[in-house]
Amino acid sequence: MLPKAEHATQIAALRRSIPQLAVLPLVESALGVTHAAQLAQAAGVVRLVFGTLDFALDLDLSGDPVGLDHAASVLSLASRAARIASPVAGVTPEIADDERLRSDLARARAHGFGAKLCIHPRQVEHVHAALRPTADELSWAQRVVKAAASAERAVQLDGRMVDRPVVQRAHALLARAART
Repeated sequence: MLPKAEHATQIAALRRSIPQLAVLPLVESALGVTHAAQLAQAAGVVRLVFGTLDFALDLDLSGDPVGLDHAASVLSLASRAARIASPVAGVTPEIADDERLRSDLARARAHGFGAKLCIHPRQVEHVHAALRPTADELSWAQRVVKAAASAERAVQLDGRMVDRPVVQRAHALLARAART
């Protein structure tokens, strides 16, 4: 993990020392977010990481999580455009507040983040559980795949249209469940 990542040249310099190194740039500033696309596309980068605490300090944010939304979207878009893994969400400093941890992760997932930094070991299982698809999501995904298998075009399931993107979403949920 490369802290305070702001320029692709930092990544290149690190990889000159260790050429095969897989790099996770920790984006912690306005400048880092502004250069997210270049960071994501740099050789050796496998995933961006959002340093939310330092980012909030850099921008003098109020503490309302809405202040992180734009930067989170930028990191997700840069990651997708560079075809690297989805970004890693920042820590939740409230070690014993499971509801806050779930809320922070739900907001990160809404932006397309696929992992989360933990600041304490007790948070690890909560993060793993929150990243696993729920039983309802898995049931829905299985029903979508089954309905789509018997149709050549879009079908209707539970009063909603099921077309190619919906079927792909169902397959992605099933694949995520298999990994966790």
